This record gives sequence, structure tokens and C-alpha cells, in this order.
Amino acid sequence: MKTKTTVLTLILLIFLMVGCGGSEPEPTKTPPPPTDEPVSQPVTGIAAVESIQILLLESFPVQVNARMRGILPDGCTTIDQINTDKSGNDFTITLTTFRPADAVCTEESVPFDEVVALDVLGLDAGTYTVTANGVSGTFTFDVDNRIQEEAEPTAVPSPTSEPTDPNSAVINGSVWHDLCAVAAGEEDGEPIPSEGCIAAADGESFQANGLLEESEPGLEGVVVGLGEGACPADGLATAVTDADGNYTFTDLPGGDYCVSIDALSAPNDEILLPGGWTLPQSGEALANVVVEPGQTVNGINFGWDYEFLPLAEVDQTTCTRSIGFEKDLTVPDDTVFSPGEEFVKSWRLRNTGTCPWIEGYSFVFVNGDQMGSPESLPLPKVVAPGQTVDISVTLTAPEETGEYLGRWQMRDANGDLFGVGGFIEETIYTRIVVAVAGPTPEPNSAVIGGVIWEDVCFIQDDGAPSAGCVETEEGSGFYVADGSLNFNEGRLSDIVVSLSAGACPDDGVIPAGSVIATATTGPDGIYRLEGLDAGLYCVSVDAFSDDNVNLLIPGDWTWPALGIGRYGINLDAGEEILDVDFGWQFR
Repeated sequence: MKTKTTVLTLILLIFLMVGCGGSEPEPTKTPPPPTDEPVSQPVTGIAAVESIQILLLESFPVQVNARMRGILPDGCTTIDQINTDKSGNDFTITLTTFRPADAVCTEESVPFDEVVALDVLGLDAGTYTVTANGVSGTFTFDVDNRIQEEAEPTAVPSPTSEPTDPNSAVINGSVWHDLCAVAAGEEDGEPIPSEGCIAAADGESFQANGLLEESEPGLEGVVVGLGEGACPADGLATAVTDADGNYTFTDLPGGDYCVSIDALSAPNDEILLPGGWTLPQSGEALANVVVEPGQTVNGINFGWDYEFLPLAEVDQTTCTRSIGFEKDLTVPDDTVFSPGEEFVKSWRLRNTGTCPWIEGYSFVFVNGDQMGSPESLPLPKVVAPGQTVDISVTLTAPEETGEYLGRWQMRDANGDLFGVGGFIEETIYTRIVVAVAGPTPEPNSAVIGGVIWEDVCFIQDDGAPSAGCVETEEGSGFYVADGSLNFNEGRLSDIVVSLSAGACPDDGVIPAGSVIATATTGPDGIYRLEGLDAGLYCVSVDAFSDDNVNLLIPGDWTWPALGIGRYGINLDAGEEILDVDFGWQFR
């Protein structure tokens, strides 16, 4: 009914204009898409967000940005406002759009990319959800995101020798152990960081805070290099730290210098590894220094965070041993393999006890189906309490079909076994299914199909939204259809669906000539694209195409996402994917 009314109105207007000129009316032409027609009032709406990425910056307190990407419907529509609200552990971001009145626009959709800084200073440790126009992401603070009171500044180390020339310059500083220890909680085994720890960039571990505190010890015997000019530069001189970790370069002419430490070279590797730098910046030990003749520059300090220390403080005779299962990295339970097929099973485990897993600990097969695994595997590294380790084992599926289960545990340096939660009966396991592969599918026998329906949402006479509406943001007053195919919603016939090879383009514009097949929906709204081979495809509906514009416009997609009318489909040989549906809301 929407199409007939629009066409009839345009025909009447044409007849009236021609009648005023006293000539015969021209044949009626198909009207152009509404984006080419001037409108009397600006159009506002809600931006179609396709994805959200949470970015944790390497700083402390941690800064968090939300990056949102999506598609604007035409060349005139722009992002108008970005509003951020917070309630409890939930951030809600609303992006609205604006299209000027009487604008003549290109029909091509336009991608947008917006970054919003979230107000996270002072937040408690925990998991937080960020939702932008219905698309959500999360981030986690393992520690409170607030600045702790800093210790009193440490006294500047004195030079180890006096300069021989009063006009010569001096550079000195310290190399110290930046302390951060992680223990496991007694009840739940969750990692508990000590004072001086901050969240690491991976979001799963901790590192030292890069602040030189009075209680933190210097590191003796570290070789410090000096080079002329900006970093990286070396080869001019070296100095070795004393018992307090102090070093000094004297008798220097004024100029630019680079102070650096190579943790991988001898003897530094024996003193420092494994671990990482926390000052002057994470991952590097480079400092640019400018000195004037006769000037002394103090405090060119370097902080080192040992990966597995402190270990010597734990009494192996009284500490507890416990495994925490984090996740399967490969081969989920009940994965199907062919008889005799080789595969690699990987787990991520956490040390949830108070004993560090040191040399002599191993991962061992205890019972069940061994599937060709070795009896034991040494751990790839020392694992301190609270830390994780990834363990992989190569297995071979048995020759007989059926279900198979193999169990593993940890064994300490004394040969004693322990399992998940510290319980001897709890194991880490893998469970697979061995089955004979079915017949090879016929070439070009795969199918993609689905339904296109009218997603209904309207404001009733009393001002309340109808069933099937969702508010874009609580209290915003903006409503859209909910993207659900309900039994009472109509199907849309005669809609042309396009299939193109490869992934859907990021900008949503299907290149001319890339469409390899089309299908048209029937009276029940169903379409089928048949005779397909295995591969990656893009299924799309162009609402502004000549075939669809008079059937769909004005309106917008609600499914698979607001404003998005396309899917990327990875099709296996002979596979049938029949739920590639599209929801459309008329305006």
C-alpha cells in the first residue's frame, strides 16, 4: 500500500503541472530515491553502530577509550551528538545523526569511526560494560583505578667518583628492583597483587608501577651504556652499578647523550632475566639526557620488574598446591576427528595455590584414554601463584569410532599429584568424538536462504510505543523495532537479494560487477540462493536499487543490525544456511 500511494501522488502532481502549461503530460517515470528529494525539516536519528572496540591505554591510572564504527546512510548525514552516561558498572553511549533540510545527497553509505574517552578515573576493580546504540563491549580492572599515595622520594645517589675537570658534566642514577608480588586468595584462588602493582596491558596480569620507593632494593653489577646523541646510541662509555644499584658517568663535555641498558647482553642477562623494564618506559631502557658544561644530572633511573619473583620467600613444605582451569585454547569438548587423525590440545591453567610451580613440576597423564600422549610434560616456565601457563600436548585420535576421554593433573617436584582446586580427584581433561566422515558433498550443492520481514514498531494514540519496540536508550524517547521476527509481522515479497564473492566491504558498498547471483523473495518473504560452492560470500539487500527502492524506502534495517542490510557467510561444501534473515522497519 505504501508504494501505490506514493506513485499515485506523484502522477497527480505531474498532471497538474503539465495541465498548467497546456501540453500533453509526459509518461510517468520511476521516482528517484528519497535521498535526492529536498525535505522541509532536518532529519535526526540514531547512528547505526556496527562494532565497538575497547582500548585500554598503557598508563596508570588506566585510561579507557571506546572506538565505535558504523555506517551513515548517505553523504549528507553526519554524527550530531555523542552522549555518555554511567550507571553502576554500565556505560551507555548514544550517537545521534543529523541530515540538513533540503539537502541533495549522494546515495552511497558513508562509514564513520568515532572514539570517546570514558571517565574511568577512580573506578573500583571489576568488569564494566560499554554499550553504544545497542552494540556492547566490556573491560576489566583487576585493581582499583586510582592513584595511590606515593612514597617519600628516595635520596638521589651520590656519584661513585669525583669529576677531574670542574667544567665536565656528570650523569648518574640507579637501577632498582621495582617490586610487585602476586599471591593467590585462600578461598577462591584469585590473584591478589601486592602494593606497588598495577594492571598489565594484557588485562590478565600485573606489573610493577614504575615508582622508585624507599623500600625497593638496588640491583648490583648491571652494566649501563652511554652513547653520544639521541637514543638509540651507545659505545661511548659503560658504568657498572654498585651494591646499592647506583652508577655514574663523569668527565663528560656538555651535549646530548643516550643512557641505556641491554638486558639481553652478558652479564645483564644473568642478573635481570626473566622480567621487563617499568621505567623510564615499559619495555625499553633508553633515556635521552642533555647536559651543560659543569652540570650534574641526577636521577636517570631504571626500574626492573622480575617476572617470577619473589619465589624464595615461599616455604614449599607448607604452601598449598592447586590448579585453576581457565579455558580450552584448542579442541573444545566433543570435537569430531577422523580415525587416526593427529591434533594438538591446548589449555590455559592458573596457579591458584600458594606454591610457585618451579623446576621439577610437570603436567602428567593420569588415566582414561591416553591417545598417544607422553606420560608427562615439563612446564614451559616457572609459574608464580596467580599466574597462568599455556600447556599443549600432541594427541592422536584412536582408530575405532566412539567417544574418548583423557585426564591430566600436575605433579610437584616431590612426585605428588594435585588437581583442580587442590583436589586429588579433580582433573584437567579432553573429550573427543571419533567418527567416520560422511560422503563428500556434491560440488555446488550449498544453499543460503532466509526471510525478509516487516519489523513493526509505532507510537500509539496514547503516546506509548507498540509491542515490538525497544528504546534506543532509557529515557531518550527514541524507539525502533526490536529486530525479532514475530508471528504477526508481515513478510516482504519481490525484494531482490544479492550474492557477491568474498567478505562484505567495510564501507557497505558492494562493488559494481561483483554480484554473482540474485534471488527474489516470494509471497512468504523467503528467498534461496542455490547451487553454491564452499567459500566466503556476502549476502546483501540494496534498499536503494532500482528493484527495491519503491518497495522499501522510506525505512531502515533493524536486523541483522540497525542500518545494516548485509551478512558475511563462510559456507562449507554442501552446507545449507537458511537463517540469513533481514528485518525492515518502514518509517
